[in-house]
Parts: sequence; structure tokens; C-alpha cells
Amino acid sequence: MLAAIKAEFRKMLTVRSLYIMLAFSLLMVGLFAFYGDGIKASPASLNDTHKLAGDITNAISALAVIGSLVGVLLMTHEYRYNTIMYTLTASNSRLKTLLAKVFTVTVFIVCYTVLFATLSPLFAALGVQLHGGHLVAQDLLLSTVAWRVLLFGWVAAMLNLALAVIIRNQIGTIVTMLLLPSTVEPLLSLVLKAKAAYLPYTVMHQIIDHNIIPEPSPHIAMSYGRAAVWGLGYVIVAWIIAAILFVRRDAN
Repeated sequence: MLAAIKAEFRKMLTVRSLYIMLAFSLLMVGLFAFYGDGIKASPASLNDTHKLAGDITNAISALAVIGSLVGVLLMTHEYRYNTIMYTLTASNSRLKTLLAKVFTVTVFIVCYTVLFATLSPLFAALGVQLHGGHLVAQDLLLSTVAWRVLLFGWVAAMLNLALAVIIRNQIGTIVTMLLLPSTVEPLLSLVLKAKAAYLPYTVMHQIIDHNIIPEPSPHIAMSYGRAAVWGLGYVIVAWIIAAILFVRRDAN
């Protein structure tokens, strides 16, 4: 198992796209946190005691899809470049191979989330200072924000990695992970009404932000804790399906 984990980390760290996505994430934080929420911060926002806490959740909410792509590419590159059979041959268990990928992506997404959750408020505060502004004393709400951003990042990464295991095609997975939250769930919400709060990606975003529910129906938002339970439930179901398919498909 340890050898499989080392192999997965080696694959992830030697792929150029990893560093491109990290650089792009840094650029995004610089643009929106340093410039948008820092240098261009409105006078009203400077008097908000939770401004920097909002910078943390906003950054992770925006960057989660980029972090998820690392896991998606780790899985789908295997099928795109036809290295999956070598990977499976090197292991005595398909399930161990899958667990090694899950562990690798989990370690990455935790580090990624912590890094940019730290950089975002720092960049915003630096931008405010350089612009000559002054923030009121800030309450970062770390007791609640920390677990929410970590769980949100992990749930997003695990759901999208499960999609990659199930679909296996790189383009198909990326298109699906982009269309589900942006197109499919909004259309379903027109039919499901209040029940739309329980759709997978809607639930996931309620872990980190209650303000995603449209103004006419604010009562359908659920608590952070309840959203976390539903999010973990979707991860468990998705991975039961993904694990069964990964172990059984193409098995000799």
C-alpha cells in the first residue's frame, strides 16, 4: 500500500498541469483578494468584522473546482495515456490502488485548501494596507470556518474524483463536473422547488455559504452541520458506486 501511495504522489508531482493550476489559483487569489477585496475594497466592507472570514470562504468556494481538477487528472490521465493497466498490474489489489489515489488527493486538497485559505485574507489585508485603508478588528470565526472550508474542499474533490472513476474519460469528466452545478442542478431546482436544497452540489455549497439560495426562497437553506452530513452521505454513496465499478470493470 505504501508503494502505491508513493507512486501516486510521484505521478501527481511530476505532471506539469499541477503547477499550472497552482499558479492559476495564486493568480486568482491575487486578483480577487489582493486587488478586488483589498485595494478596491469599499469603505463599508472595511467596517465589517467578518470581512477576512468572508475572504477565506469566498476563495475556497471559487478555487475548489481547480483543486478538484488535480484529482480528476490524476485518475483520467491513466485512461487517456493507457497507463491504467500498468498501475493495476503493479498492485495486488484494485481496491488498494483506488485507496492510494483517494489518500493522495485527500492530502493534496487539504494542503491546497489550507494554503489558499491562509493566503486569501493575508492578500486582502495587504491590499487594504497598501491602499491606505484601515480594517476594523477582525473576527475570523476560525472555530467554524476552519472545518467548513476543509470539509467543503474535500467533499468537492471526492465527488469529482468519484466522477472520474465512474466516467473514466477525461473530457467527459471535466464537462460533467462543470455542467452539474452550473446547468443541471439549476434546471432541476425549477422542478424540485424547496427540495433543490438537497441536490449534491447545492448541499456542498451550503457547507460553506448559506447565501447561495435565491432571495425568494431563503427558508430552504439548511444549517452547516446538516449540509455537512448530507455532503458526506453523497460522498459515501458516490464512492460505493465508484469502487464497485473500478474493481469489476475490465477485470480478467
